[in-house]
Amino acid sequence: MTVRNQTAAVVELTLAELLPLSDSREWHRAACRGDPHHEAWFPYPSQDFDYARGVCAGCPIRAACAEFAARTGQSGVWGGHEFDRGQLIRP
Repeated sequence: MTVRNQTAAVVELTLAELLPLSDSREWHRAACRGDPHHEAWFPYPSQDFDYARGVCAGCPIRAACAEFAARTGQSGVWGGHEFDRGQLIRP
């Protein structure tokens, strides 16, 4: 994701900056924190989820992440699972 600030400079956000940090005190422990491959976490339906799932595999907050996605209607890879508007597509 790219954001333009008021001086028209382009700022690239890290995945950690896109995470809902206010929802949990544990997001700072996320295995995906700082990952520069945003598209791997929120891919188009025809794209591969394997990269994101691999990072999630050893994440200490994997279960909380998946619960957050289901509870708040997220889409993409959360906790190693694929979600579409909060509905689990593939575990």
